Amino acid sequence: MNNKEYIKQEFERVKKNLYKAERKAFGSADKLAVWFVEQLESQKFACFYCETSIFDINQLIDAGLLKTRAVKGKGRRGPVLEIDKNDDTYVPENCVLSCYYCNNDKSYISSKEDYKGYFGKNRQQYFRTLLDKLNKASQKS
Repeated sequence: MNNKEYIKQEFERVKKNLYKAERKAFGSADKLAVWFVEQLESQKFACFYCETSIFDINQLIDAGLLKTRAVKGKGRRGPVLEIDKNDDTYVPENCVLSCYYCNNDKSYISSKEDYKGYFGKNRQQYFRTLLDKLNKASQKS
């Protein structure tokens, strides 16, 4: 899937699947979806914290090197970037896109700046190690 197709897919997913409270703070589902796509592009399709591409994360999930978590319905946490808020409000200037793994780990424990500075690079290094392992395994095949 190319970036343009991914953007279209994510625009529709965000419009349909995000909680009403999140949509209200952004004004509407459409405004939220537009913000999400703009963030995707400005963050280069990568997590704000570990700076790992969502495409690389999905490669690791597909290879069974990262686990996902089931949510209500048919959804899973892991294969898409999530909106992370720095405090209790979903407003554009307070939010970033984060991979599930950083978002789940950061939770409400630290600020986005502290998490990125102290933990983001370590997670990035871990994901790169997994990607190297995957690439070496595929070269042997």
